[in-house]
Amino acid sequence: MYHTTTWLLWLVAALLPAMLTRNPLYLIILLLAVAVAYNTIGRLSPVVDSWRLFLKAGLILASFSILFNTLTVHYGETVLFTLPRFTLRIGQVTFLDLGGRITLEALTFGLVSGLSLIVILLIFATFNVLVDHHQLLRSTPAFMYQTAMIASIAIAFVPQMVASLQDIREAQAIRGHRFRGLRDLLPLFVPLLTSGLERAIQLAESMEARGFGSEPSPRTSGRGLLHRILIPVTLFGLLAGVFWYSYYSSSRWVGALVVLGSLGTLLANLVTIGRGVRRSRYRRELWRRRDTIVSVASIVAIVVIAGFWLLNTEALLFYPYPRVSLPSFNPLIGLVLMATVTPVLTAPQMRNKTDD
Repeated sequence: MYHTTTWLLWLVAALLPAMLTRNPLYLIILLLAVAVAYNTIGRLSPVVDSWRLFLKAGLILASFSILFNTLTVHYGETVLFTLPRFTLRIGQVTFLDLGGRITLEALTFGLVSGLSLIVILLIFATFNVLVDHHQLLRSTPAFMYQTAMIASIAIAFVPQMVASLQDIREAQAIRGHRFRGLRDLLPLFVPLLTSGLERAIQLAESMEARGFGSEPSPRTSGRGLLHRILIPVTLFGLLAGVFWYSYYSSSRWVGALVVLGSLGTLLANLVTIGRGVRRSRYRRELWRRRDTIVSVASIVAIVVIAGFWLLNTEALLFYPYPRVSLPSFNPLIGLVLMATVTPVLTAPQMRNKTDD
């Protein structure tokens, strides 16, 4: 439906504010926008059930975060109640401090942290449902083909596991098996593990048959060694240039030149490596007008959020200590967060989805 680059920009536009802000109002807006995108477009995906798995995992992790923060953080002026205190110390070092003063501020901070974790997980889950993993693999730069292959396998792991689990449960239901408790997990786990091992073996055999990760020819081995040596050298140059620029204010231009030179050498080296990789494209993705609209909206959201983070960080933050108060709200930030709904607004009608 959309170009892979469009979904990547959408991912950055949704993920950047979710990682930079702790304002619950912005997180709720982002959560609702992502949920609308999933509920409208994502339900057409064959791996739609993986979204529920991420949601359950997010709720479990968020509950643990809320409970742990409430019981271990004793700061704040609004005391709700007091619990018996348990402290684990070894010498002068305190490893665990549970109970004591339970404050509203600690509970609020735990709720906001849990909400942020759920939003981040659901953004990745929605992206996993919406994007075409094969097109995503083809869109990676040529010099990253090995990393892209591994990342594609990792991304497709959860949908494949969910699909296998559904097949196993349907087959067992036909045979009269009913899931009643934890004891019935073993008949599900063993076939799931077996099917996973079979897919791993088939994948390894197919990758070996296609020569994935094979040694280069003697003619190109020396050139490949040079390229591999240049990568850590240029990365060390970047680190040295940043260090010089940060700690030697009288000659910052030297550090800036080292950073620019190392960065240019690294990019040229990666481009040269990419040219040595042969790739065949049998079908190119189409870039439509709706891709332009979604991409422009995502880029605007990225620029605005990055601008607030660089120039006015307090607009993105929410800190309930020492006394909890209502979070601030900037209408411009709330407006750009709605960029994640743009794919829904520009999506074709339901009757035309099979044509696109």
